Amino acid sequence: MNATPHTPRTGPVSPGSVGLVAEARNGGERRRDRRFPVTLSARLRHGDRSYRTEILNLSRGGLLLAPVAAIPLGPGAAIRIEAASIGEVEARVVSLSALGIHVRLEDASERFQHALVRLARLTRIWTVPGV
Repeated sequence: MNATPHTPRTGPVSPGSVGLVAEARNGGERRRDRRFPVTLSARLRHGDRSYRTEILNLSRGGLLLAPVAAIPLGPGAAIRIEAASIGEVEARVVSLSALGIHVRLEDASERFQHALVRLARLTRIWTVPGV
């Protein structure tokens, strides 16, 4: 039996994700769940304000939102995210970066979980070698 660790390849690394790749290699990866790249139109609600954004990737426990100009957010801020395909979810801002707004889901709805399962199935179809 081969006990050599295997690092899966997922395709080319974008310039913006080089830091994340380096962090993961150095043991700094905090994510427990696989993230799926998407582009979903969404609304971010914070307090009594609403902002248009996009969900850039998502997982069972969190997601990445496109940056939103002039939004008063910081780590720990409670937000609500609404998108047609996933419904409404409560979340907390983990950090802000050039990549966007990194959030942890507080309580993912059943609708969100079903949407994630559909996305995982589609991802497998899209990434089948030789198709």
